[in-house]
Amino acid sequence: MSVVFLGISAGQPTTRRGMSCIALLRKGDVFLFDCGEAAQVQYRRAGLGFARVSGVFITHMHGDHVTGLPGMLMSLQLSGRTAPLRIAGPRNLEAYLRTTLRFLETGLDYELVITEHDSAERVLETDEFVLTAGPLDHRIPAIGYRLEEHAYPGTFNVNAARACGVVDPRQYGVLHRGEAVVTDEGRLVAPSEVMGPSRRGKVFAYCADTRPCDGGVALGRGADFFVHESTYGEAHVTRALHSGHSTARQAALVASKADARRLVLTHFSPRYDDVGVLLDEARPLYPKVEAAQELREMQV
Repeated sequence: MSVVFLGISAGQPTTRRGMSCIALLRKGDVFLFDCGEAAQVQYRRAGLGFARVSGVFITHMHGDHVTGLPGMLMSLQLSGRTAPLRIAGPRNLEAYLRTTLRFLETGLDYELVITEHDSAERVLETDEFVLTAGPLDHRIPAIGYRLEEHAYPGTFNVNAARACGVVDPRQYGVLHRGEAVVTDEGRLVAPSEVMGPSRRGKVFAYCADTRPCDGGVALGRGADFFVHESTYGEAHVTRALHSGHSTARQAALVASKADARRLVLTHFSPRYDDVGVLLDEARPLYPKVEAAQELREMQV
């Protein structure tokens, strides 16, 4: 699992930063979190391939997080997409998309599966992970996201299997899937006899525009990779409060309360040409902090 930052600017683009958009890469799939203006341009620059987009998850209905979505949908259309596309976000997202596409007289050859969320609930669940949404504290309804992989099976011990009489390699896979087998001698061998302890899955969490809040702490709990907005420095903490944003120091405090394993700051006000000052304010509260960079890929 890895993350590519396609846009890290707050409110408006700069000559070096695009609007909010994050690509989460996992086993051939790409999940987009937010889709600000010209996101499809940054996506193409990143060389990710439009066929890989498996879902788009919007945090709130401010333009710098959603106006790039119609263009992204049209780019997917032009790339020949036919598979349904899952889109999730806050209320009014579906009305915005349907109305925009209608007025642009744009038809799509693929289905949009749109769901709207305003509370802590599951958005998507597969055999390998669960994606949940949770409420944040912005000026308008906003949600954050948490993708948590299910635990992975432990390491298969070939020597232990042979000691139990399992000699057919085809039965190794059965045991690895968590099913018991019967040896040629008639002995029942349980997976617990040959498998090591299960391994914890990875957790990615994303909190865009929000004041520091309990919802952000819940989403980031124990996250391996916690992306949190940090629009301002402490010199503008009052402005952050009134506009529904966080300072870098506040983001660090949220990550510390959540016991996250790693914090990555994003959504920087254009006033900060150098975000080093934001990192300096965050580190005393949370040393494991980094700043997002345009088109940089980071491993989760």
